[in-house]
Amino acid sequence: MESRKNSDPQMHRVGERMKTRSPSVIVVGSGFAGISAARTLQDASFQVTVLESRDRIGGRAHTDYSFGFPVDLGASWLHGVCEENPLAPVIGRLGLPLYRTSGDNSVLYDHDLESYALFDTEGNQVPKELVREVGVTFEKILEEVKKVRDEQDADMSISQAFSIVISRKPELRLEGLAHNVIQWYLCRMEGWFAADADTISVQCWDQEEMLPGGHGLMVRGYRPVINTLAKGLDIRLNHRVTKILRQYNGVKVTTEDGETFVADAAVSPSYFVF
Repeated sequence: MESRKNSDPQMHRVGERMKTRSPSVIVVGSGFAGISAARTLQDASFQVTVLESRDRIGGRAHTDYSFGFPVDLGASWLHGVCEENPLAPVIGRLGLPLYRTSGDNSVLYDHDLESYALFDTEGNQVPKELVREVGVTFEKILEEVKKVRDEQDADMSISQAFSIVISRKPELRLEGLAHNVIQWYLCRMEGWFAADADTISVQCWDQEEMLPGGHGLMVRGYRPVINTLAKGLDIRLNHRVTKILRQYNGVKVTTEDGETFVADAAVSPSYFVF
């Protein structure tokens, strides 16, 4: 690598520009992570440009109004309805209503059994006591899954770990209606991760910290929140980033159509391999 001294004319010009203007940042992606980063940087007097590959902002938070009312097709809940949640100030300022779906001690497979009814394929309601009992069994299986994980060096899916647990602990195997109910619990888990059980990592499935306050459904959708965070930002839609290169004291970002953007730094909160 060739070393360049401060006397290099191009480096000198870059340095002089940085002294006379605010630092610039390119943010790749306009999901909540990207928009939040851009908002924070711009509020701190950075020059910010957001490059988004889609024709809309929001990422996996997408509110649809096709039926005349808001329906979130992606992110729908606020997990942790409390002041510690970074979205709480925005939601409170906008006066957006939340529908509380569960309380503090609720996790993905443990909800208020009084708030819903479970039915079998014949349309008959499943006794709530059975649902509770199966829930206890599901908890026991998950505890055994953690033991399986601790024994393994390589990763495996939750589905594989479940099979190992059942083979070791046949007393946890359920039949008939109880088996269908435990499949429902597993389905709830899949819904939480938006992935099938055979693709959920046993190493990572429980690596998260829940904020207090329970879970609340965004009645009017997430669009008002993302629009508020994005207000005043320079966002370029339909700009799919294909390359980010370091150059001198900054970065050069190239999009799919060959357009280039130069800045002092780039932030890529999305899953992107360069």
